[in-house]
Amino acid sequence: MKKWKDILLDISYSQVNVFNTDLQDPFNDWTDTHVKQRFSWREGSVSFGALSDWESEVSVGLGEEIYANEQAIRSIVVPFYVEGNGVTITSILSEEFIFDIPQGSYELFFHAIPLESGEDGLYRVRYELTFVRCATPKPHILKYDDELSPPQEFCMEAEPA
Repeated sequence: MKKWKDILLDISYSQVNVFNTDLQDPFNDWTDTHVKQRFSWREGSVSFGALSDWESEVSVGLGEEIYANEQAIRSIVVPFYVEGNGVTITSILSEEFIFDIPQGSYELFFHAIPLESGEDGLYRVRYELTFVRCATPKPHILKYDDELSPPQEFCMEAEPA
């Protein structure tokens, strides 16, 4: 698996955003359904629900196969088509980090791993974002936590914020 250097990201508005670098209006609005499934998706952009609004570690990689992370308390997979200029990873009002992910169709894995106790609601988390090539990607949840209550059919439409 190819991995980039980990980044530190200040999480705000409880979301981790991944989008094609050239996308206009890259952030997504959230409906009640998006909140229940803990992600808001549209072509070229996905916002994942974060565990805590605090500085967090983010790991980005290119994988070769589906994998589960035993330490994660939440694991979500969504389709993602990368355009020619890579992807940007950020949170609202935070620094943007650009990754040179090759153009193509992927399943994007989001693993959320608490690094500290979450008693006060503000704690460090490690987010792992892994792009796995896939000709027919589909959304699914690998691991549920207490905040996840997705509908029977995922909402795969979002409006730009």
